[in-house]
Amino acid sequence: MITDLDFFITALIDGSGILFGVFGLVLVYLAREVNRWPRGLCVAILLTTIARTAYELVLTTTLQAGSLPELLPIMRVLMTIMAPIPFVLVFAFFLWCCGEDWRKSTSMRILAALTVALIVAGIAAQLAGRTGVASGEGAHANPLSVVAFILVLAMSAFFLIALFRRWGKLTNLQRVLFLACFLAPASIQTIPIELLLLSDLVQHYLQQKEESAQQRARVAVLQMRPHFIHNTLASIYYLIAKDPKKAQQTTRDFSRYLQNNLEAIAQEGTIPFEKELEHTRAYLAVEQACYEGRVFVEFDTPVTSFNVVPLMLQPIVENAVKHGMDPDSKPLQISIATRNLGRGVQITVEDNGPGFMPHDGEGQHFALDNVRERLKTKCGGTMQIEALQSGGTRVTIFVPRKESVELAHAPM
Repeated sequence: MITDLDFFITALIDGSGILFGVFGLVLVYLAREVNRWPRGLCVAILLTTIARTAYELVLTTTLQAGSLPELLPIMRVLMTIMAPIPFVLVFAFFLWCCGEDWRKSTSMRILAALTVALIVAGIAAQLAGRTGVASGEGAHANPLSVVAFILVLAMSAFFLIALFRRWGKLTNLQRVLFLACFLAPASIQTIPIELLLLSDLVQHYLQQKEESAQQRARVAVLQMRPHFIHNTLASIYYLIAKDPKKAQQTTRDFSRYLQNNLEAIAQEGTIPFEKELEHTRAYLAVEQACYEGRVFVEFDTPVTSFNVVPLMLQPIVENAVKHGMDPDSKPLQISIATRNLGRGVQITVEDNGPGFMPHDGEGQHFALDNVRERLKTKCGGTMQIEALQSGGTRVTIFVPRKESVELAHAPM
């Protein structure tokens, strides 16, 4: 007979396992738009674990109450059949996380054979009687129960061997949680499974957010201003007759600008700042040809040996030209500077235009918002925009040391 304390602890553990299983099902349902997991397998793991835990709670309650003694052998047989099924499904999920097709895996076939043997031995042991028969001298073990016990040990060893053989294919968190799945009591097995699903969901969300920022960057590249392209081609057309050498140089700069934009579409990591600076110079050279005598640029960039996200500086400068060019105002002055702050690099872009308008339409500063998001995601950097009292705008970017490779004697 089970003591009241043992029954209370068992019921508490089983009840918690059931609640966690239900929570897991809700989690899988809410994340149904994430096509990352083998959803049917996850649902099967949770449902079979809930069913087994609930049935175990019923069986424990029946034993505690001492009711329906004639049904206990049948209930134990059913428990013997249900017990190993979730472990097999967890192993299938484990293989999937390792990048293997569990339907074609030899390891899966071996485990399935061990599981069938365990169920057969367990049922035979239950039908043959209890595992031990009390006598005046002690208890005699049922040979079939010994076989079932050996099969359980064999399955546990098989789990561990498979885990350590594929150790390098898993993340640190997956290693710990799968180890807990294989070694934890059946009633709380849903907890590490749900932590696996939850951690994977969070990881996928962060990855999806990063990919979304990258996709928006690609859209921004493809949405080059039509009037900028038109003005450039028109300027080249008139320069061919007026100043052929300058027309050749402008064509070369425009070609380099387009090439850098197209390369940025396929670029997913960071790039050297020198490359982004070269792209910005090409863009400004084209704009200076289009607005002859109206755009002046000053570069003060002693620090260039660090990495940034592609299309970081050029969209900021383009935004300054776009909002700063006014036929009725003075010529546009743009300054670009870099400074080594020790803990990272600071990039400053200033202009003497009308100033930053934070309350413009929602799509007005799409390019700047895109730069800020990609800078934070890829480099851990920051970007601040402020309107100057004297007129104009200052954009300050900070790239932390982990992404910068500053020269030891770079000027402060």
